[in-house]
Amino acid sequence: MTEEIREREGRNSGSEWLNPESDDTTHPQVAGAREVTNAALIPKCITDKKYALAAAVVVTALIITIISLAVRKQQPCPVCPPPVDAACPDGWVGYQGKCYYRSDSEKNWSSSANHCSTFGAFLAVFETQQVLAFLVNFTRPLHYWIGLSKTGDTWRWPNGSEFKKQSLVRGDGECAYINDIGLSSTRCTANNLFLCSQDDACIRKKKHSTT
Repeated sequence: MTEEIREREGRNSGSEWLNPESDDTTHPQVAGAREVTNAALIPKCITDKKYALAAAVVVTALIITIISLAVRKQQPCPVCPPPVDAACPDGWVGYQGKCYYRSDSEKNWSSSANHCSTFGAFLAVFETQQVLAFLVNFTRPLHYWIGLSKTGDTWRWPNGSEFKKQSLVRGDGECAYINDIGLSSTRCTANNLFLCSQDDACIRKKKHSTT
């Protein structure tokens, strides 16, 4: 009898070992395995949090950049400075500190000079051969009165100063005009187109500042 009981106990103990009914957490091997698994998950969680934080920083920076660009676009344009006055009036052409105007109607020399004076100008005056060449091209192929008139045997400008290149004026007239070959003269009562000149705005400003 005693041997049968021992045999049964031995079988039961073997079956319990093969199929334990107790909680597996009490088994030292199972508990150890769970601890290892949880420990392995900890770095992954920390890494995921770092990625999330970095993404949040990038998104925030992008939002700030977009807002700053939008604010810049909405800023009003700076006030533009007032326009600088043109050196020459409309319809006039500037060259080397002078403004020149070509008429579209013909008058005698005196009437032409009076017409130029209504602009605050004179019949055209020049001082160098270079300017003369420019005026020849500017007026070609027509004839235009200029400011030279003869007093006695001397060609003078409207202000009374003597023309330095007397020999450049062709003809026997008393009033000079410019054409496609240079300077010529005819009687002052003849009708011609006329060329007015005046100092440009820069020269006038300089003269005004020195007076």
